[in-house]
Amino acid sequence: MGVPLLFWFRPPKGLLRRVMSVRPANLLAVWAFNETAGRVLQNLANKYYANLELTDNGGFETAGAGGADVFAYTQENAGDGSIADETVIVKSGGHAAKLTAGPSANTYIRPSQAGSDGNSLKVFPGMSVTLSFWTRGDGMNAGRYNVYDVTNSAWIRTTVSTGVAGTTYTQVSYSFTVPANCFVIQIGLFCPTASGGTCYFDDVSVTADMPYKGMYASSGMTYGQSGPTPILRSAVFSGTNSGLLIGTKAFGQAWNGNVGSVIAWGKVDSSARWTDASTYRYLFHPKSRQDATVYIVMGKNTTNHQLVWRRRVASGIYEKTYTFSPAGPTGWFCMGFAWDMQSSPKNFKGYVYAPGHTAFTEVFNETPSAGTGDQNWDNSTYTCDDVNTVLAGGSTTAQLWIGAQSLTAYWAGAALTPAEFRRVMVF
Repeated sequence: MGVPLLFWFRPPKGLLRRVMSVRPANLLAVWAFNETAGRVLQNLANKYYANLELTDNGGFETAGAGGADVFAYTQENAGDGSIADETVIVKSGGHAAKLTAGPSANTYIRPSQAGSDGNSLKVFPGMSVTLSFWTRGDGMNAGRYNVYDVTNSAWIRTTVSTGVAGTTYTQVSYSFTVPANCFVIQIGLFCPTASGGTCYFDDVSVTADMPYKGMYASSGMTYGQSGPTPILRSAVFSGTNSGLLIGTKAFGQAWNGNVGSVIAWGKVDSSARWTDASTYRYLFHPKSRQDATVYIVMGKNTTNHQLVWRRRVASGIYEKTYTFSPAGPTGWFCMGFAWDMQSSPKNFKGYVYAPGHTAFTEVFNETPSAGTGDQNWDNSTYTCDDVNTVLAGGSTTAQLWIGAQSLTAYWAGAALTPAEFRRVMVF
């Protein structure tokens, strides 16, 4: 799974150093908000999901809804040609994609991810990506392919022939580096140029080492602001479509909804925010793409001056709150949350610390009642790989944090002890 890089450009200091020293094998991400420009939230833990398959139906084994939707997780455009589910002339499995050109030769398919918008693949700038597929022609005509940078509206590889016109499946590969400021790419697989020409594609694969980074919105935040310590920095969020996306296929694969820990530093924009009871506003919000009732979150509650920690799996809800006295802080505060549904007994822990306002406090450390949010989170069924898994919001557009967020760290598969929470939260 995640593979750490064993070097630093600059050694971490103070609180950040302590965070990096606790359970390093489980420390999936340390988002420090050090950026001064751009849209990439760096992960100082320097971990990534190795050799991740970015497509979800590259073998065309999963059928679409029927009619024009031949294959699941694939955008299809028959144009004036046709797209067919081939079940005889295949490279492996029981299915392949058969493309037949019409007069305009505009028939294509685009393999994608289940968590995308249906025709694209999410990436980060600088990733090294390898596209490979098996293809064959009809004895005279070869198919075509291209790679497109959707973010920058530019070609990574213009449409070219596969070079395989023969009737034997042959593998074609193309490697490239994701361009600067590119977060979405499309892979196009096209019919031959000759009307009536036929080609086949099977076992399409797009692989890369994908980091557990985040993606800022295109607007709505101010970088490089002061953080809770002289060393730490922060970003200030306006609350207008400003949720910070961490939900990627890599994060969805590595996420552990059954055992884990998180800390997050936040600061409201003004004292009036603590009486903004119209909505929840979250600092940490991983939610399943498949089911909106499966999530683990923490942030500001709808009750005045109150924080909330919550784990929900369908009808089962575990929720704890903490009300500041006499009012919520206008300075920095830190929340900590640990969940362990694999221990016996099961356990939830929650902590809060606001320097100069609220001493480090254990809000809860207990065994939940059966059925109250302690149910198993099946990671293969409930993946956190889309716009519902964010920092500074409940999605990229809703329940948005208004104010600043700083050092946020997530440990996958490790429930920190009270002493460890004190170590990573208090300075």
